[in-house]
Amino acid sequence: MTANLSIITCDDHASACLRTPSPPLTRENWDLALETADKLLYVRNTVLKGGAGLAAPQIGINLPLFIYTPDRTTENLQVVINPKCEPIGEEKVVGYEACFSVPLRCTKIHRSAKVRVKYQNREGEFIEEELDGFAAKVFQHEMDHVRGSLTIDHETAEVMTFPDESSFKEYMKSVVQEDSKRY
Repeated sequence: MTANLSIITCDDHASACLRTPSPPLTRENWDLALETADKLLYVRNTVLKGGAGLAAPQIGINLPLFIYTPDRTTENLQVVINPKCEPIGEEKVVGYEACFSVPLRCTKIHRSAKVRVKYQNREGEFIEEELDGFAAKVFQHEMDHVRGSLTIDHETAEVMTFPDESSFKEYMKSVVQEDSKRY
């Protein structure tokens, strides 16, 4: 398995990786998990220069692994391996999301307001926690990637398409401001 040092998008010929659920990772493949986590961190920090999360399928590696920040800070980036996620209650939050793998599009999605998550960290320790707010939103977004789906695949998705990067970025500023008020 080799990784791209750029993002695979739904418009690429290599997009099949984005639509394929990732099989569980075993301890025998743990070195591959650590190598992939390092590649994700490199792409996020050097190529993308930021972002709330990034999943292995987005760089062409079909593993159940992603990185995300629960609070918008780089200092608190988490490595998540073999994630599981289930809603807590029926409450939904509706908001717009962008995705590196869905360029020039912003999608309005219904997400669970609170989730219970289980995963392994970089050291292989099992973590269980309840998330809400921004952390729940981003975890669910990245979880979609390891399940083989994108924002535009959601049943409730309302997709806005932009003609160019500058209009997309301008719109996303307002989304980030609204998001900051909500969370």
